[in-house]
Amino acid sequence: MGRYTSAYSAFVLRLDEVELLRNCAARKEKEDPIVLMREINALCRGGIVLLSSHLEAYIRGLGELALERMHTEGVPRDSIPPRFYYHISKDIVDEIKDTSDPDKIAGKLFTFLETDQSYWAQTGPFPKALPVDRFNLGFSSPAFDKITAYFNRFGYSGYRNDMARVLRADYTSTVNMVRHLVDIRNKIAHGDLVTTKTPGDVKGMIDIIRKYCATTDAVFASWCRSQLCSIR
Repeated sequence: MGRYTSAYSAFVLRLDEVELLRNCAARKEKEDPIVLMREINALCRGGIVLLSSHLEAYIRGLGELALERMHTEGVPRDSIPPRFYYHISKDIVDEIKDTSDPDKIAGKLFTFLETDQSYWAQTGPFPKALPVDRFNLGFSSPAFDKITAYFNRFGYSGYRNDMARVLRADYTSTVNMVRHLVDIRNKIAHGDLVTTKTPGDVKGMIDIIRKYCATTDAVFASWCRSQLCSIR
């Protein structure tokens, strides 16, 4: 069993391009921080956006890995909480919930029976691969509260407590950095031309986010091993 999941290994590789932008900005900062300020800011802002995107991709990848293993390892469905089934079929269930026309409701139910009925049993393993894209619907930001809610879809409700237990004194600062990263990324994405960070700031963000993901990898993989199946 490896120390980390394949999702975390892929995340570390993706961090290389964030480091590339940061290193380039740092070189320009040493060369002439005044004349090259616009280029430095652009590189740092780009690195922040990429870092946030890679964090989101990591969480998605971790969830997708769990979904894949649940199928291939034949995890018995009697150990899976009801909320998990809802997220498998969330798109159809929500459409039915938001529809009042009887014919449309019936049409949605026929679709559900045709595409999803085989998932909805509470005994035995899943008969086919789980619909990853549909399960991930609604997870579009790596904000800490949304990551917590995403893991809760699997039935993992102890994520906050486990992170606090492992990170100890660093828990609050680490979680705050995740929130800060997403907040800055959103400002940049929505056209804020002022918000930026120095190359040194970006390095600190990279280091903390890497530690956050490594810790997440450990606690989620440990929970999966005890409750579902091994994912590393």
